[in-house]
Amino acid sequence: MQKEQRRLLDRLGDGNYGVKGNAIEDVTCLPGTRVNILEHIDDWVRSTSGSERVLWIRGMAGRGKSTIASTVAHSWKFRASCAIFHFRRGQDALNARLVCALARQLGSSSVSEVKQAVLESIRENEDIANQQLSEQFKILLVASLGTLKEHLYPILIIVDAIDECHDAKDVVDFVRLIHRHSSSFPTNVRFLLTCRPEAALLRALEPNGWNEVDLDSAPQVSDDLTRFIHHACTQIRNDHGLPESWPSSGDISRLADISQGLFQWARTAITYIGNGSPVDRLRDLLRRQATWSGLDELYHQILSKAVDNLRQEPEKQQLLRSVLGTLVVAPHPVSLEVIAAFYGDSEIFEGMEQYNITHFLRRDVLVDLTSLLHIPTSASEPVRFMHTSIRDLLVCKQRCQADSYHIEAIQYHQQLARLSLGFMLKALRENICNLSDLSQAISEIQHVAERDVSTALRYCCRAWSIHLTGGPGWSESNKDVTKSHMSDFESFSREKVLGWIEVMSVIGATSEALKCGLKRCSREIFGSLSLVNLWNDVHRFIAAFLEPISFGPLHIYASALPHCPRETELWSLYSSSAKVRILGGHQMSTWPSTLWTRSVDGYWIHVAFSADGSLVISVTDRLECQLWDTETGRQLDESLTVHDGLVQCLCLSLDGRVIARGYRDGTIRLWDIHAERGLDQLLTGHDRAVSNIWFSPDDRVIASTSYDRTVRLWDVQTGSQLGQLLTDHYDATCSVKVSFAPDSRVLASGSGDNAVRLWDTRTGRQLGEPLTGHDREVRCVCFSPDGRVLASGSGDKTIRLWDTQTRSQLGGPLTGHDGTVCSVCFAPDSRVVASGSWDNTIRLWDTRTGRQSGEPLTG
Repeated sequence: MQKEQRRLLDRLGDGNYGVKGNAIEDVTCLPGTRVNILEHIDDWVRSTSGSERVLWIRGMAGRGKSTIASTVAHSWKFRASCAIFHFRRGQDALNARLVCALARQLGSSSVSEVKQAVLESIRENEDIANQQLSEQFKILLVASLGTLKEHLYPILIIVDAIDECHDAKDVVDFVRLIHRHSSSFPTNVRFLLTCRPEAALLRALEPNGWNEVDLDSAPQVSDDLTRFIHHACTQIRNDHGLPESWPSSGDISRLADISQGLFQWARTAITYIGNGSPVDRLRDLLRRQATWSGLDELYHQILSKAVDNLRQEPEKQQLLRSVLGTLVVAPHPVSLEVIAAFYGDSEIFEGMEQYNITHFLRRDVLVDLTSLLHIPTSASEPVRFMHTSIRDLLVCKQRCQADSYHIEAIQYHQQLARLSLGFMLKALRENICNLSDLSQAISEIQHVAERDVSTALRYCCRAWSIHLTGGPGWSESNKDVTKSHMSDFESFSREKVLGWIEVMSVIGATSEALKCGLKRCSREIFGSLSLVNLWNDVHRFIAAFLEPISFGPLHIYASALPHCPRETELWSLYSSSAKVRILGGHQMSTWPSTLWTRSVDGYWIHVAFSADGSLVISVTDRLECQLWDTETGRQLDESLTVHDGLVQCLCLSLDGRVIARGYRDGTIRLWDIHAERGLDQLLTGHDRAVSNIWFSPDDRVIASTSYDRTVRLWDVQTGSQLGQLLTDHYDATCSVKVSFAPDSRVLASGSGDNAVRLWDTRTGRQLGEPLTGHDREVRCVCFSPDGRVLASGSGDKTIRLWDTQTRSQLGGPLTGHDGTVCSVCFAPDSRVVASGSWDNTIRLWDTRTGRQSGEPLTG
């Protein structure tokens, strides 16, 4: 039974991250401090009111939000089913595990009913870790906890520092999911959120009417800080055998005043005082009060002292910078073991065993930074910054007072790319875990994987591509470094790719490998077309055989590789590793032109891509809307049965989150992919079928055109119409085409009246007179990326360029096409415009001279 429970929980990935996202989680409020706030939270947890499911704590950096969150978790650990997740800036690849990490903790609950409900949800959806946030939320939290209507004890879910999530839209989606599914949870389910008062989060949180605690205006902070500092100083005094008179009550009061209400300042200062000579350090801090006041000033003093103490030992000083740089750019947790593996070849470690290296790092290199870094006793536990604000300072040149500790992220991405590639070249090998049974699933070999795949190798396999592509433009700045990197990368690509895929399979990260290999190579960066082709093969290989590779690593060689097309770079380099040969059957020579195919009952009537190409949305004649992963062909969500009436057009927002559907009856429906339900309002107003829909670049406005000869603008969030009807296009023989300006404030439209019109998207009013000059209908319009030029194409076979400021035509018409110009598009630098025509050609034009560039593109 326990083995099966562990197997199911392992389907959710590593549950430790998020639970221990930073050293702050090990700190709880000192007894007697934050009393009113903690009592308020306790009363809220005990409440059985279904209208009070969420409480959120807001406050600036350093106010103690994470400490309060951890205190609540510790307090309720044995009185409720409790799960906690700490977002941490800089580890974006792991923040995506939010729901799975929470569910894993609930699935390990000591309360049997809660544990079984979560485990059953996992059992019925074992691939849930690969699903989208909304699907995970619905299945792991809503569906499982929704079965516990009669459960008596609280179920407490804590999400700390949601402002530190890399993509604010992801956490806004999470907040909206809580709001929209709130009524589906039992009344004893509680969500506690903490965040800084950032605009996007406030817009998502404030309208919900949830309980709120504002730490920026909380009373009695000074008293709590004084009590905290007094308690900490007492411990320091006892540890160092200092007299009872140290420190004086005046010194404690001055420290509380300097902290300016910031618990993070007080905590860092106290740690700093206690890690040296307490009397001297306290005297120095109080004597130079102006220098140490504020978080930045406190950090500066500690960092400067740590660097300066190593000025006579430049190798140690450089190693200190390397450790800080590693912690700043690492997308996954880094332990002393990993740091020792990366920098163990340094001359300073010559002759040392790994244990001695980690001990040396802790004792001789990082000793003066223990007030800023959490350095666990165990070398396998992650080293982390005590607070996100420390990392923020290190990467900001303007805030760093000395270059000696400023971290240039690009430089350390380069360094870690080289180290990761070098480490994998040495450590990767075929069948790294010495397995022999094809039928063994990954969940059954984790004890072997822990033994044979080191934490350093795991980190390298997951992070190398992030580091390799983490410095755009770095190849130009240092060609020697580039050459060295590319040599390692080429060796890795030609010798160790299957070993890398194997490790990713062993650690349950095959889907991650698919995304890792997708966009990592280009001829411009790596200078080799064969490498581009090889990594295209790697992507196709993982996508085509994702299921067997995800099941077990040996299937790479026994099930997948034998079916690899024989004229590919991958087969050419790695065919000797195939354990099975196809003799009588057919082996493809090249990858098929189709990435994947899917069949449905009925037929497709509309298909659209997301802006980044990662999603495909489709609508069938049976009025089912489906979402697909373009890499694997996997359906991401259950089909959504759409509004009664035929879909006329389809459009995805640029961020890929909202789908707009236009219908023959003149209505528009919006579907929030992550929230799995339509937005608040059905958009009504058109009298005839909706012909097209466009999202503005900021995704806040929708423009719709209709056969009723109008253009309408809509607010995406409220569903309300913006401003007046855009009705001046009087000829309905040609549908209206529109384009948003890059700043989303202006809309251009063209239609069968031969004119181009500009509109204010906030008021719906026409800006100036129509732009005239075309002799026939306007078939397409497009703004340049810099917003200065508008291009229009027409049935008169010409393209015209317009100055958006003066609304005058730039030069004469661009002529050359023999048919209607049906599409125009600008290059990213706005210097070239491309046009497509019914004459079956594409032509490129210089926007400054109006001349055609080269010959027409045909085919």
